[in-house]
Amino acid sequence: MPPPALALLHGFLGFSHRGPIEYFRGVKEALRRIHIVPLIPEVPPAGCIAERAEALARKLFSSDSRAFALIGHSMGGLDARYLITYLDPDRRVKSLLTVSTPHRGSPLARWFLEAEGPIPACIRHIGNPGLRELTPEALAGMQIPDREDVDYSSYGSFRSADELPFWLRPYGHVFREDNDGMVPVSSTPWGEFRGAVHADHLELLGWSLSLPDSQAARPFNHLRFWTRIAAEAMTAAESKTG
Repeated sequence: MPPPALALLHGFLGFSHRGPIEYFRGVKEALRRIHIVPLIPEVPPAGCIAERAEALARKLFSSDSRAFALIGHSMGGLDARYLITYLDPDRRVKSLLTVSTPHRGSPLARWFLEAEGPIPACIRHIGNPGLRELTPEALAGMQIPDREDVDYSSYGSFRSADELPFWLRPYGHVFREDNDGMVPVSSTPWGEFRGAVHADHLELLGWSLSLPDSQAARPFNHLRFWTRIAAEAMTAAESKTG
């Protein structure tokens, strides 16, 4: 049988690419070098989880692939969970690996909804309705049960406040626990938790928006990370393909 198709799923306000700018910076080419050609479907950037998952299902299931391994960054992991539970009647998705996904919500989403100032107002303007679904309260009330035939695993990420890029530091202080500037580590475990890597939320994608710092291990080697977790996701999917 052919191997499962691998799909990389972008997060809130994300995209596949805009001209030469890739959301998953350099990852597609790095995976091609190990003979994996990933799908990178685009969904409504600020849509609600159900809307984004429906768009994802249309794009994935229009292909003739019999099995899928999904890797979701941030909100992309929530979209994938919804798709697996409600939009995959043929049970084609075999594994889901999430990376810094706010499974239990992020206090930063609540802060953006309540805070004053031009930046929170802008995020509210461009980010709803998706932003409202990323609060701890919204996700606590959302029922997305797991499927027993799917392998679920997860990673978190973190940096101390003084290691965050200057524009992320004010948001890092919204949390009172380890976080990556956008999502607390405590919100990221789902299924088998494989640990938290030393990177901020965008650095995970190859967008290290701060000066290199060997003491802080910046920039994070995102290509090595994504190459490794792609292999993990594919192996997990193959183990579920009968």
